Amino acid sequence: MTGLSTQIGLRETRRIEGAYCLTRDDVLGAKQFADAIARCGAPIEAHHQGSDTRWEYLPAGATYAIPYRSLLPKRLDGVIVAGRCLAATYDAHASVRSMATCMAMGQAAGTAAALCIGSGRLPRVIEVAELQTVLREHGAMLSADDRGFG
Repeated sequence: MTGLSTQIGLRETRRIEGAYCLTRDDVLGAKQFADAIARCGAPIEAHHQGSDTRWEYLPAGATYAIPYRSLLPKRLDGVIVAGRCLAATYDAHASVRSMATCMAMGQAAGTAAALCIGSGRLPRVIEVAELQTVLREHGAMLSADDRGFG
């Protein structure tokens, strides 16, 4: 049996207004955040009308951190988002939307949710250091010093 999607894939849809909005400068400046929950090194791949695609690259070998705050809606407690709906500008989104990065955000959101349930705390008040410790124990790379599995 073969199936086809009923709609063409969309690169960009809705995003939250978050506690922090990841920006173009954060991406291209390979910004590091104390509340990092994932990393990305993808260039900004901005598609325009027609066949025009604009590529903007990070410095060679650089990656930027994705802050936990970008997964937290600004005015809604008890919710953590992951993937393409994080708080990011158009340009930052054109880098951070890749599958691997979205999966890393999903790991962070799921881990944060488990910590919330286990402690009775809301996502906004869990200890980010505790979240980072658990993520690292499971192979997440949160800084340039992390080597992931092994």
